[in-house]
Amino acid sequence: MASLTATRHVVSPAGRSAPDIPGLAEYHADLARPYGVSLDEELWATGPQVGFPTLVDRLLDADEESSTLDPDLIVVAYAFPDLHPFVTTASYLNHRFGDQAKSFAVSEQGLLAPFTALQIVSAYQRSGRSRRAVVAVLEQTTLPTHDPLVHDTGLIDTGVLLGLDADDGCHPRVLRAGAEGQSLGGLHSLLDDPAHGATLLVTSERTAPPTATRADIHRARSDTYCTGVWLELSDRLPQWRIQYDTIVLHDADPRSGARATAVIDLTGRRTSW
Repeated sequence: MASLTATRHVVSPAGRSAPDIPGLAEYHADLARPYGVSLDEELWATGPQVGFPTLVDRLLDADEESSTLDPDLIVVAYAFPDLHPFVTTASYLNHRFGDQAKSFAVSEQGLLAPFTALQIVSAYQRSGRSRRAVVAVLEQTTLPTHDPLVHDTGLIDTGVLLGLDADDGCHPRVLRAGAEGQSLGGLHSLLDDPAHGATLLVTSERTAPPTATRADIHRARSDTYCTGVWLELSDRLPQWRIQYDTIVLHDADPRSGARATAVIDLTGRRTSW
């Protein structure tokens, strides 16, 4: 069972100049053409140009303790693509940690990607194939074509790093994570069960929480998407550990309607939910 041993986050790092990569505009144009859209050069050029490697650097360089994570498994989770395909972010993050880990990415799932990444980490650790894992949830907003979810809602560049060790009882435990085939109302049994102690539901403005629940509700900031509930977790975890016994992270993807849930025992004592 994965224990949450560390969190890092970065919000709106300083923008950069567009990368001078020969053929990059043609690459983006070729990707967009089959979908009946054209490269928007002005939109691309005026974006913040904060790619995944930059987010990774900020996550690691902001905290000297990052070097103590020492992962044997690295999973990168994202919903929107990177600025360009010429750096494999999972491999780059592995390189930053010393090239000793298995590393790969989870994508094409919208905001469900980080929930799936936690599910994968849990499976690796249950089978004994990982002791220390890192999940990086990354979101960059410089795109070559107009995307309503990005450009009409004011999304910002954000990143979250989660350190997850196997069976470390002194830290919060991830009891459950993954996509749900149920509505938010299906979580009533968890949110309202006194056995789970003081419970906090962390969700986004895209969901409609139960109208009557004993759990407190906290909304993620509206200018995030894939990173939303994870950014709140990283930013507020010390405070929440004082106030609550259980955190339920839940969100719904605005494109597919699919939902995902993660349950975290802040006491570090429970083994099931």
